[in-house]
Amino acid sequence: MCDELSVEFHADPSNISREWWESLSRPSPYLGYDWLRARSATIHGEPSFLAVSGKDGEALLGAPGYVTDSSSHPGYRPAEFLLDEVEDEDVADRSGARARLAGIRQRLTALDSGKSLVFGAPGRMGGVGYAARLSQAARAEVLDVAAAEAEKRAAAVSAGMICWVYALEGVDEALDQALRARGYARVSVGADCHLPIQWGSFDEYLHSFSAKRRSSIVRERRAFAEAGVTVERHGPGVLGPELAALELQWRQKYGRQADLDETVADYRKLQEHVGDALSVFVARQRGRTLGFMTFIVDGPVWWARFPGFDYSMAAEVYLYFNLLFYHPIELAIGEGVSSISYSMGSYETKCSRGCRPRHFLAYVRSPGDPSLAAELELVDQVRRHRFDRIEQKYARHGKG
Repeated sequence: MCDELSVEFHADPSNISREWWESLSRPSPYLGYDWLRARSATIHGEPSFLAVSGKDGEALLGAPGYVTDSSSHPGYRPAEFLLDEVEDEDVADRSGARARLAGIRQRLTALDSGKSLVFGAPGRMGGVGYAARLSQAARAEVLDVAAAEAEKRAAAVSAGMICWVYALEGVDEALDQALRARGYARVSVGADCHLPIQWGSFDEYLHSFSAKRRSSIVRERRAFAEAGVTVERHGPGVLGPELAALELQWRQKYGRQADLDETVADYRKLQEHVGDALSVFVARQRGRTLGFMTFIVDGPVWWARFPGFDYSMAAEVYLYFNLLFYHPIELAIGEGVSSISYSMGSYETKCSRGCRPRHFLAYVRSPGDPSLAAELELVDQVRRHRFDRIEQKYARHGKG
């Protein structure tokens, strides 16, 4: 098969035909043509989309890629995503680990001053699109060729690191096999908080928790209702300046800079390209908008995206829990949704409401610093220990 392959890198993704790209089977809507057109600019990197064709131009493999640097989105800068939330205290019980971690941080900081070639979709989701007919062995074969060309591409643009990021663990064994065989380090860089919908009613969901957690949820729902707050589901048309201002409050709380006009412009791109795949839950109190939560609807799976909150709202109303979990979960159960993916962050909070963490993996290679791959094993161990601890704590929903 290798002799028949054609590998291209596209600096302008619009040069790839929709039909070609959409013919590939993909692990999530984040690799969809429309999502990539709507959100690629948010990475602040130079697009370098990988496209592998067979005979007669048949689409075999596609992966969104970007040449990033120190001005790019932190989620696509290796020095940021590899060490995000990894602190010295996380390795306090490991002999010599603090010094190792300091060395890793220093080496990554040096690499961060240059360029990296990063494959992953906007929204911190990774994976590769394949022709549906390819077997696992054929996928790995095509990936090996694609990775070899990606390494040449990285050299051509003077990228010090090559990374395939945010791949859900266990979803793509071909990707894991091909990249690890080429010497890439496999590192956990976070987790998707995944909620399988396995209840016939919200009452069944409620009774899957311990008595203590169940009592908390009942109290939080009652306080929300007694405060006169309601939640309505909208299409993408509701996204505008009012909700953008709430999103900015959320971003600023977590130290993320954003501009109102730029956020509204991003909403327009989503409305134009993604459209009805977006479902927006909006909370209001007597006409005042308090917050919102956005989901991408992909058949029976919902993928949670960006929210926004009015943080002047009293904590006793429990806006976060009702808006992100209770109202969407109740509706999802009624619509026969199979699962909701709540993405990264706030891990303990999300797991306390029934989610389970699925590792997001990065595959990392640094041609100029080949020994770095072995050192990154420490980072992988620290994160796996953390998520194992969280999962064990909440193995029975709401325990503790």
